[in-house]
Amino acid sequence: MTVLERFLKYVSFETTALKERDDSCSNPLMLNLVDELVKELLPLEPEEISINKFGIIDCKFKGYGEKNSVAFLAHVDTSNQASGKDVKPSIIDYEGQDIKLSEGRILSIKEFPSLKNAIGHKIIVTDGTTLLGGDDKAGIAIIMTSLNKVLKEKNNRPLEIIFTTDEEIGADAEHVSLRLLSSPYGYTIDGGDYRFISIESFTAYSMEVSIQGRSIHPGSAKGKMVNAVSIFTEFHDSLPKFLRPEYTEQRQPFYHVCEVKGCEDTAHASYIIRSFDEDEIEKMIELAKFTAMRINEREGYECIHLDIKNQYHNMKRVIDKYPEIMQEVEKAYKESGLDYEYEMIRGGTTGSQLSFKGLPCPNLGTGDYNCHGQYEYVDLNEMEKMVEIVTKLMEK
Repeated sequence: MTVLERFLKYVSFETTALKERDDSCSNPLMLNLVDELVKELLPLEPEEISINKFGIIDCKFKGYGEKNSVAFLAHVDTSNQASGKDVKPSIIDYEGQDIKLSEGRILSIKEFPSLKNAIGHKIIVTDGTTLLGGDDKAGIAIIMTSLNKVLKEKNNRPLEIIFTTDEEIGADAEHVSLRLLSSPYGYTIDGGDYRFISIESFTAYSMEVSIQGRSIHPGSAKGKMVNAVSIFTEFHDSLPKFLRPEYTEQRQPFYHVCEVKGCEDTAHASYIIRSFDEDEIEKMIELAKFTAMRINEREGYECIHLDIKNQYHNMKRVIDKYPEIMQEVEKAYKESGLDYEYEMIRGGTTGSQLSFKGLPCPNLGTGDYNCHGQYEYVDLNEMEKMVEIVTKLMEK
């Protein structure tokens, strides 16, 4: 089975991440793809395979040669920012033309310059009503295609294959069974451009903002009402306007409000705070706390409460301690005659958390672009090149 055939099969499974649960994956539909992957893994005769209550697969294979075991990770779930139901992919011979999707959407090189690199390639697109699912079913397809190749030739080192659930809601690393890990390091196959090796991620915090207003009939509200929605608006506008995702790029940090709901009496907002620098993000957190404190002082009671929690740290702090991991990747690219660059992720991966739990995990590309939405596409040529890279990393 080719990497394309595997990918088209995997995206036919609906695996949208929903709200985190304590005793299972967020969406039971994910388990249909998990079951399919187990069916594909078992005939390969693993030494050990396990599935935990969250649907996370940990599968180990005997190796040959003297290299240590290495883990390869990808996630089965897709983002809930667009529908992942009834995905209808199309394969396009891309020559720079606009691609008309349904719902009046057009995938154009003018709006999405990354398509310039796909000219002369085959790309896989959506029909414009759903996401595609390349994040991260392209990663799964790459791993499974490479795995079948090296096992057939008995040319593999000891391998550990981990397919996770609920990466898109930041829960998968917490659900990986650390006691089962047998590899000193791994690679998440969960990026975009195949040339980019990701060794640096954001440090990330969540911030829940709860506001208790004072609701009074508007006809007699003067001097009495504290409108919770107005308090939220004031708080939000007091944070630096140009430190929002729509104004930032490269190493620039941001505050991002993800959800807001409320009325005069109560309001609630969910934020994420991101920076590559630990000192910088601490200052951003202190600014948010200072803003809330000043509003509370003015109102005379704690009308606004912040609950701020760390989600993950910049994985570069760990990966820099293991130069041999990156030397291995560089060798695979050079032997394949492919160019590569190191990049920082304006986001996080499973490896962002696992690196701090004892499994250093740089992130490699899949050829997936515009993920989490209807304009998503996968460059098949890049996916095939990543099969070559991952195969070399799996070899003895």
